[in-house]
Amino acid sequence: MTRKHEAVFYTYPKFLFCWPLIVLGPLLALAGRWHWASGETLAWIYGIALIVVLVTLGFDLNRNYAVFWLVLIAGAWVGILWLRDVKSVRIFSRIYQFFAGLNPEYSPRLGAMVSIVLAVLYAVMWVWTRLNSKWRITHNEFEHYQFGRMDDSLARGAKRVSTSYPDLFELLVCLAGELVIYDSVGQRELRRIPHVPLLPLVRRKIDRLLEATAVTPEEIEDEADHADEGDRNA
Repeated sequence: MTRKHEAVFYTYPKFLFCWPLIVLGPLLALAGRWHWASGETLAWIYGIALIVVLVTLGFDLNRNYAVFWLVLIAGAWVGILWLRDVKSVRIFSRIYQFFAGLNPEYSPRLGAMVSIVLAVLYAVMWVWTRLNSKWRITHNEFEHYQFGRMDDSLARGAKRVSTSYPDLFELLVCLAGELVIYDSVGQRELRRIPHVPLLPLVRRKIDRLLEATAVTPEEIEDEADHADEGDRNA
């Protein structure tokens, strides 16, 4: 939501990233009813989605770790193929055959049950977020609202706003990341706002607002003086 002189966005708990399981329930049930895929294929799709959601909720996998794990998995895969073809080591082939032989079947009723329960909890989370995790940026303030009151406010002055994506899976599942607010000189971190979905779009709205309401050099100097005074007091 964006108006001419403000940018509004919300932060969410990690439960936000459960949405694939809510969506897949009815979609896979429809696919099974119309025979678009076999029950085994649907089961693998649902199982992979479940693993991705659980990893997203349970781990913070930044870019460096993601590259490391991709290289590690690729190296392990090459090693497994080499052991199979050169050394005739078949243990990994047997592991693959074990999983391939499971022949799992997707249960539309189970998927529907999970989707309904998660959808109810998701709606509660959505309302709670709207009441307690609202951020509003205007031409002169960064404001954080909780139900019935403004919990936090930063005079805009000359702030610097940057984005970061500390978790690869949060980025993939919901384009989510963190907004970080610094002082004018970029040395002091004033606020870190996590789990902002569709962060590239939010950042674009904020950039438009800040560009349209530029801060004067006098405000930059005043904020730098306040930052120096705060450092001396600390």
